[in-house]
Amino acid sequence: MSVVFRLPDLGEGLTESEIVSWKVAEGDEVALNQVIAEVETAKAVVDLPSPYAGVIRRLHAAEGDTVEVGAPLVEYDVEGAGGPFAPGGAPAPAAEPEPAVPEPASPEPAEPGPAESSPSPKEQGEPAAERVAMLVGSVQVADGRRPKRAARTFEQTPFVRQERRRVRAFPPVRRLAKERGIDLAAVVPTGEGGLITREDLERSAAGPAAPASRRERVSGLRKQTAKAMTAALAVPHAACFLQADVTETLRLARDPADDGAPSPTLLSLACRAILLAAKRTPGVNATFHADEEEIEYHGRINLGIAVATERGLVVASVDDADRLDATELAEAIAARASEARDGSIGVAALTSSTLTVSNVGVFGVDGGIPILTPGQSAIVALGAVRRLPWEHDGGIALREVMTLTVSFDHRVIDGREASVFLRDVGRMLERPALALARG
Repeated sequence: MSVVFRLPDLGEGLTESEIVSWKVAEGDEVALNQVIAEVETAKAVVDLPSPYAGVIRRLHAAEGDTVEVGAPLVEYDVEGAGGPFAPGGAPAPAAEPEPAVPEPASPEPAEPGPAESSPSPKEQGEPAAERVAMLVGSVQVADGRRPKRAARTFEQTPFVRQERRRVRAFPPVRRLAKERGIDLAAVVPTGEGGLITREDLERSAAGPAAPASRRERVSGLRKQTAKAMTAALAVPHAACFLQADVTETLRLARDPADDGAPSPTLLSLACRAILLAAKRTPGVNATFHADEEEIEYHGRINLGIAVATERGLVVASVDDADRLDATELAEAIAARASEARDGSIGVAALTSSTLTVSNVGVFGVDGGIPILTPGQSAIVALGAVRRLPWEHDGGIALREVMTLTVSFDHRVIDGREASVFLRDVGRMLERPALALARG
């Protein structure tokens, strides 16, 4: 009988996903939980397993298409009772397991098999347990062995002597080329018989033509980021700046621990100061609900760390960050950043943050005005550390200085509260002992 598998909710209120690639084609026979597609949500690329064992009758979307949650995705021919989705979307009478919600994963690709194709399982008449299973770029055989890599042969490239072509040009052209420092051998001639003309010199002096313009379709993470940032700009933003002497904090980050334990990083120490300051100004860890005209002050602080990945910028959350010390924060931030870059981070970790930190200093810039993460009331940007002349102990000394910026939702907090919050962060970075006293 025929059953339809609809795109499941991949979690955290996401309403659509883009088909990155199909791992099956119409007519293929698939096993239960075999990966049939790779889909991209607003935050991550995840594998989509099959909720049925059967034959693919129809794929309802092409690669690159955006599919709404609940829309038909795959139609199967299955034997016996139907699964959790019947044709047309009505529940089937039989009770197959609910389709599993995939967890984002980046499996290690196995060594590819030989280029030659082999007869299909149907042609060989093999039972299903002996068939080859293909899962997201890896090849596995039922007996656990992998096919050997096909041998490659290379032909030795003969050495070719590069001969300098004979240049033909009239004396005035040669003189002009000498005056302009143009190598005639590098000029493409257009004159009769390979003669270099004055126009050829002018064209060569102008340099190569500018590359042609191109346009790309916005999709996946970039598409969702564009939507989120457009929505965020509807919030009344404001920002405050502060330059802080972080010499003592930087020295603390550079000094190894006496017991050999991991040391905190400058980022984790700055985050620790932000978390402590947030407890004194709870409005920076809040959400403005416009429809209900309410402000929600969050009881815990899930610290979002902006991470640049190959797919774009994502905000990875360290949940309950206010319960961690600076060393634990350093380890948690490093782990989250690694997961975000290799694509193994879960959707929940990309949507649970309540306050965000963006370390733009790693790109060598002094600061900037970050845009709020949707649903949050504040985001802090950390600039690069610069060695500058600074007033210190009644004199002028070279000190390590960082620019701090906080962007905030002016519906939740005003300039005074934002300034107090940023001042507290700066003071703890200038005198890290304050963090110990207030911790």
